[in-house]
Amino acid sequence: MADIQLFYFHEIRGRGEFLRMLLTAAGIQFEDVRIKMETWGAIFSETLETEAKQATPYGQLPYIIYKGKKYAQSIPMASYFAKRFGFYGRTDEDALKQEEVMHLVEDLRVPHVRDWVYAQGEKKAQMLQKLKDIIFPRYLGYFEALLAENGNHGFFVGHSVTMADMYLYDILETLQGLGGAEVLKDFPLLQKLCENVRSFPALKEYLVNRPKTTV
Repeated sequence: MADIQLFYFHEIRGRGEFLRMLLTAAGIQFEDVRIKMETWGAIFSETLETEAKQATPYGQLPYIIYKGKKYAQSIPMASYFAKRFGFYGRTDEDALKQEEVMHLVEDLRVPHVRDWVYAQGEKKAQMLQKLKDIIFPRYLGYFEALLAENGNHGFFVGHSVTMADMYLYDILETLQGLGGAEVLKDFPLLQKLCENVRSFPALKEYLVNRPKTTV
């Protein structure tokens, strides 16, 4: 059995996909345990009504079993493995920049993208239009400016792929799935970041062959 078991949903990428990407980029073998929604139960239930939820540390996904112990919360788990396997940058300032980017991604994901996912009917269409017209351009401008602080390389820190690059890449896949490829047309550094991640040797095959999902 692998030292790492990663538990996350089968039908969506969400916060768990980035951990899959990070471990794959590092060349680390792990057991990818994909839980189906029908097994998980109600997303917003306040009770742990299924065995899948009862098995988690805090009633939510993702979580890992690492060397026999359970851990949860996606960003701390990612930071730990990024430090161990060389995707955290070289300095404390590099670490600060990456954490800044990742939490900014979360500001975009919750509530904006998450609320669209669970909206219904006409409201869902209205929310998508607001995302494409207002929310996406605003946040993409923030990320473009942060990339520009490090030159025109398409990396947030240094000259190679790090944790924050992969974290943003994953949410950019979601944004392009919702708004089309033109979402990034005015953001050349974000386009470059996507190409940097897609062309990372240890990720190329994985990104091509992984299950296709909207979010």
